[in-house]
Amino acid sequence: MAVDRSDLRARLFGFLFFLPILLSIVAGAPYVVIGMGLAGFWVCYEASALLGAGQALARRIISMLAFMGLFLLPILVNKAILSVLAAASIGFICIACAFAILQTKERVFILLLGATLISLSYVSMHPLGIYMLLSLALIISASDIGAYFSGRLIGGPKLAPSVSPSKTWAGSIGGVVCAVIAAAFLFYLFARLPLSSPALGFVLLIAVLSQIGDLFESSMKRRLGIKDSGQIVPGHGGALDRFDGYLTSLPVAALMLYFDAPLIASLAML
Repeated sequence: MAVDRSDLRARLFGFLFFLPILLSIVAGAPYVVIGMGLAGFWVCYEASALLGAGQALARRIISMLAFMGLFLLPILVNKAILSVLAAASIGFICIACAFAILQTKERVFILLLGATLISLSYVSMHPLGIYMLLSLALIISASDIGAYFSGRLIGGPKLAPSVSPSKTWAGSIGGVVCAVIAAAFLFYLFARLPLSSPALGFVLLIAVLSQIGDLFESSMKRRLGIKDSGQIVPGHGGALDRFDGYLTSLPVAALMLYFDAPLIASLAML
């Protein structure tokens, strides 16, 4: 199957919409927290609009604020305004509020979104959070690009035809390979070392998890009867379509930072 040039041009143009978010990461504190907050707000807006379709605007706004409350919790704990126990209690209330207001069957998605928002805030404030966010952006973007071209050029058996008919096994494998190549190149460029075993394991894990997140979001959209989560970004759809891989990978990355996984030493070398 040939690459659709018009679709490729739209995707390249659509990347400009996400450039400010990437620049906020590179700029460091406090801009990274602001940038991640705006990204989280965008995702929450789309999630509330999709899951709250047909409900009153006020209900959708309240659910969106409940989601964003989860993003604020690690910030408040870090500033000693809230204790961990108080933050956990408020987080439970926010999730319960989202469940009650949206009245949706997509409970797993709501829990994943909540975990992702908390993780996004935590990672953005961590001393090595910038490196982690850039690493995630590199791996997930390289995986998406590799999957796109491999799937288009090679084709072959479908990965999950009932969920996403356009995805193939060739695309999935090509995405993982592309992520490893991109990570190995940058690791050598900055550290002058080959990709370490912990870093290789991290790249493989995130590449696979991001594809699972992509398939999960595709299955949800299929159940909701929609094609894209939004129409703002050319070639990408909406924020959820672009950040779906982070739903399953970002919470894992946050746990690795929290427990000081072996990968962290590798990140510190960059």
